[in-house]
Amino acid sequence: MLTLYTYFRSSAAYRVRIALGLKGLPYDSRAVHLVKDGGQQHTSAYRALNPQALVPSLQTEEGTATLTQSLAIIEYLEETAPGQGCALLPADALGRARVRALAQAVACDIHPLNNLRVLRYLTHELGVSEEQKNAWY
Repeated sequence: MLTLYTYFRSSAAYRVRIALGLKGLPYDSRAVHLVKDGGQQHTSAYRALNPQALVPSLQTEEGTATLTQSLAIIEYLEETAPGQGCALLPADALGRARVRALAQAVACDIHPLNNLRVLRYLTHELGVSEEQKNAWY
């Protein structure tokens, strides 16, 4: 069975949970709390799994590989279970390019601005006030 390391408030992990649901793929969910205990993603055990210390991470059924980054995981699911559940990408190249462009607009342009580690960096490292952070955000 696939094992998904996830956090309930992570939009990236949510994308993968949606894809797993659409494909009808069973998986074991392992919570990685990004705030509790200073962030469970920073433990040595989790960093051994994902050196970036981010969620989501997906272990393959055999446990031989760990995939990271939501869009890469979603494409892996589509490629390894093409006939199962809903197709995650259109059949034609132009349609796939449009879907990838939309997904990358979210993952690359929108998501980083509301990422917990970026917002924490603004307040903890740069000393930006909550008001300044919200104005920037």
